Amino acid sequence: MFQLEMLPACEGDCLILCWGDTEKPYRLLIDAGRERTADAVQAYADRHGRANDMFELFIITHIDRDHIEGAVKLLRDAAFRPLVKQVWFNDRGDLDYAPPASEFETFGALDGERLTTLIANHGIATNVDFKPAPVAVENEQLPTVQLEGGLVLTVLSPDQEQLANLAKPWDDTLHEAPPGWEEYGESEAIDIEFLSTRPFKSDRAKPNGSSIAIIATYDGLSVLLTGDAHVGRLLTSLALYKDDHPEFEQFALVKAAHHGSRGNVSSELVKAVQCSRWAISTNGNQFKHPDREAIARIVAGSPGPVCLFFNYETKFTTYWRGPCAQPYDFTPTYGVDGYLAVDITPP
Repeated sequence: MFQLEMLPACEGDCLILCWGDTEKPYRLLIDAGRERTADAVQAYADRHGRANDMFELFIITHIDRDHIEGAVKLLRDAAFRPLVKQVWFNDRGDLDYAPPASEFETFGALDGERLTTLIANHGIATNVDFKPAPVAVENEQLPTVQLEGGLVLTVLSPDQEQLANLAKPWDDTLHEAPPGWEEYGESEAIDIEFLSTRPFKSDRAKPNGSSIAIIATYDGLSVLLTGDAHVGRLLTSLALYKDDHPEFEQFALVKAAHHGSRGNVSSELVKAVQCSRWAISTNGNQFKHPDREAIARIVAGSPGPVCLFFNYETKFTTYWRGPCAQPYDFTPTYGVDGYLAVDITPP
């Protein structure tokens, strides 16, 4: 089996990638959403026979609160920690000083410190395949790690410069984003051609730039799991990956970066990815994701028919039931109460 499960993570991410034998699969946990998402992960563990090392790896992509809060709560729990073999997380010690930054999304530097302390106090295996370096692209070389059961992970983001840029904001531990840092679009009719060609303005938030993004490959199928990574870094790393893997053709599934934000899904990225199946994880709280421009770029630029997988059914996602002004071939699928499992099949 090869499957991506999206758990109810509010406006954030909580993903479980499963591979191997259907009865006893290997599992990779990526992020744990806001604090209450931890309860959903605990319930998942109970349903699947809670056992030591049931998660081969727990990746905490970056310190935005909608990715890290639940992770702190989980790793505080002495009964949960044995369920995780190791963690990937770039803590403050992995960063270098950078000049002050003025604009970024509210993030969880304090949670980052709490997580760092938990990892140290409880001797949790962390970044084992990278030490003493962080989980990052270094000198434009993409690190590769193979997990038990044959899953291969290739790191696309962050790079060392992006980690360095996070150092001062982390130290400042800001709790509020400056007003107006992220622009929201007005309600418009579904006009995919219009929305997909609106000017692209890249996300520049430092915490998002530090996000771990990976390609997970199993049994000849590859999944792109982007976290909240920046488009520029992804494009550069994808080009490097294709140079290193000339046999690569296309992804079987892509998790849209930053919950389908217009600043993290460009037409250039959609063209580079060439995937017809996209997963979007968010309930739209706070930042009203996914943005219409991002989904329109996916629909207009992906090889059809396009499948959109939304773990939540909200006014921001049900919009894509149509009708549509142009004859694009796409189908939205919705989860129940924030949960959706997507089988990863050949393109």
